[in-house]
Amino acid sequence: MFNDSINYLKDSDDAARTILVGGLLGILGFLILPALVVQGYVIRVLRRVSAGDTEAPTFENWTKLTVDGLKAFVIALVYALVPAILGAVFIGGGMALANETPLVGGIVAVLGGLLTLVAALAVWYVVPAALVRFAERNAMGAAFDYDSLLPVLRDREYATGWLLALGVLVVAGVIASVLAAIPLLGWLVAVFVGFYAQVTAAYIYARSYAEADEHRLRDRPEVEDGRPAI
Repeated sequence: MFNDSINYLKDSDDAARTILVGGLLGILGFLILPALVVQGYVIRVLRRVSAGDTEAPTFENWTKLTVDGLKAFVIALVYALVPAILGAVFIGGGMALANETPLVGGIVAVLGGLLTLVAALAVWYVVPAALVRFAERNAMGAAFDYDSLLPVLRDREYATGWLLALGVLVVAGVIASVLAAIPLLGWLVAVFVGFYAQVTAAYIYARSYAEADEHRLRDRPEVEDGRPAI
């Protein structure tokens, strides 16, 4: 899977143009709209790879890319609200209590911080699968279909793919940081590296999700005439 993910964009028919456009949009990401287009492209990668299409998409139908990117942002934001609310309630509450009872307030803040960290890690693990589900079904509600998501999240294939994608992003982040330290043009090259890594990670997420989902479908009871088999 790793070699396929690295070569996924490089071996596509329009690799140079796609990388160029993706990098330029990344440079302009502070304008928000270009960042949404890039996120929409990532959703398109998730959709194709999860369906078994090995050809990387191009930047076409920009309106669709922007809408998909916005939807993906909203989905990720909803998930991010969980650790954000936990942090606000427990850490903020602990700090407020510390004014009256420092010991109790400190304990609440520390436990709240740990709970927030666990929730943030859980969200980080879940969101890629949720986005693949959204990309497959083309419906935002599918990203919160936990009956379908939970078996995938528990599957070893998805967990392994998630860790592999994390490794890709970490290594790419280190490389980008080194490049960004080079005067003048270094940070520009770093943006292109970041885009390539993002697409590579998306390939891994989608493929590992597809394999895990295949296990889910294979292991569930067969149906006949629309009714579960007994």
